[in-house]
Amino acid sequence: MGSRVGEILGNYRLIRLLGEGGFAEVYLGEHLHLGTMAALKVLRTTLSGEEIEAFRREARTIARLDHPHIVRVLDYDVQGGTPFLVMSFAPGGTLRAVHPRGSRLALSSVVNYVTQVAEALQYAHENRIIHRDIKPENLLVGRNNEVLLSYFGIALLTQSSQLHGTQDVVGTAAYMAPEQFRGKSCTASDQYALAVIVYEWLAGERPFSGSFVELASQHMYASPPPLRGQAAISPAVEREVLKALGKDPGQRFGSVRDFAASLEQASRALSPALPVLGRFWADPTLGQAARPTVLAEPPPFAVQRPLATPPAQQIQAMDGTAQESPPRPRSRRTPIVRGVCFGLLLASILLWLFTFGSATLHGWLAGGILLFLVLWIAAYADHRRATETRSSREKRKGLF
Repeated sequence: MGSRVGEILGNYRLIRLLGEGGFAEVYLGEHLHLGTMAALKVLRTTLSGEEIEAFRREARTIARLDHPHIVRVLDYDVQGGTPFLVMSFAPGGTLRAVHPRGSRLALSSVVNYVTQVAEALQYAHENRIIHRDIKPENLLVGRNNEVLLSYFGIALLTQSSQLHGTQDVVGTAAYMAPEQFRGKSCTASDQYALAVIVYEWLAGERPFSGSFVELASQHMYASPPPLRGQAAISPAVEREVLKALGKDPGQRFGSVRDFAASLEQASRALSPALPVLGRFWADPTLGQAARPTVLAEPPPFAVQRPLATPPAQQIQAMDGTAQESPPRPRSRRTPIVRGVCFGLLLASILLWLFTFGSATLHGWLAGGILLFLVLWIAAYADHRRATETRSSREKRKGLF
């Protein structure tokens, strides 16, 4: 099929070619009367009779998809036996163009993309539509930098009698789930393809490569290489990605939304507050006041005395009656303060442990423990200084 630039399809004149794939060509079109722009997907097939009616029926189903992360189908028709769809134009291009092959993305960016795509797929699945061709080339960038799921052409064409029975295996081999190679696509097939994209974005390359036959064999029987050997990610993130890449659809997540949620939770499993807490408790280079020994025995918070001989001892030396100073009397409230500090700290730690299942609350409580501990240490130190001050005053009164 040659270029159609300049042709008129429906109410649109084809301005330029935007892209092409195995099943369709996409053109930028201008409305003849309104002057507005749209993307026209011209399918690489010719329909007649019952096939045209089947196309229109399925096109109506696709056109009813109304989701902020799905490209809207504005119109559809068959002209001269050639079916075409009119869709909203995404000026940002594809994510493949934004992130060329071989690019490695930050985990936060990957999670952001996956969340948006998963919501679109979940919506399509709930409307009993399987995309069947999830890949970066079919993920577009909208006017507000949102990700838009596009190209439901395979979902459409597989319903056509022209392809049905002659090409049951449809999709892009590098991203196809094992069951797709057997002609048994399901909603979990889209989840698998999305996991392949995640793997590619994190590692800089897809888990499998080769010819169609080699890819089919690897997707169906080979285990993907470990992600952590190629990307600096946590074991939790790798576990979620590999689960979505399970050979059997039943081994994957219950839905593509569950996959996205688990990936996001794994990416936030190590709260920024927790490593700080770990260093606070374990680092021997920190000051004594920050050491965990406050739980077992109060650290020496008293201000260090100067090396010079205290005034009381100087007076005693002048009289020739110097002798060892009696032990400082301790306030009866010191054990009480120590007990209160210990109790409050223990309660905070228990709350922190009981909220381990909530990443957000867990992190906040970890930070709270640090703050409370610092405040308690400061209060305890003030109490000790006050006790020593009173003791010194009592000594001076006794000497004079």
